[in-house]
Amino acid sequence: MERDRIIALIAEDIKHNQLLSGLNSIGLTENDRYTLSLDLVIAEMMGYKHGMIPDNWLDVYHDSMLTYPINLTAKEIRNRAVVLYNELLEVRP
Repeated sequence: MERDRIIALIAEDIKHNQLLSGLNSIGLTENDRYTLSLDLVIAEMMGYKHGMIPDNWLDVYHDSMLTYPINLTAKEIRNRAVVLYNELLEVRP
């Protein structure tokens, strides 16, 4: 199911952002080189055409990613991915 794949991608992006945050906390700040841009893939999977993703959708996505602590368990990551997915569904362009 597409929903499950999207949630799985969000969870992977949460884990990736945890890694980048951890690296940043020890002084490795070249994070821009390691950006995956999964947000764009997820947006397209949710029906937004390339280049037509609403700013408020991106704001919800990125603001959420910035709030997740780096020590979440796999279950907590999945739960937060589901919550974020549902929040993204509610975004109106």
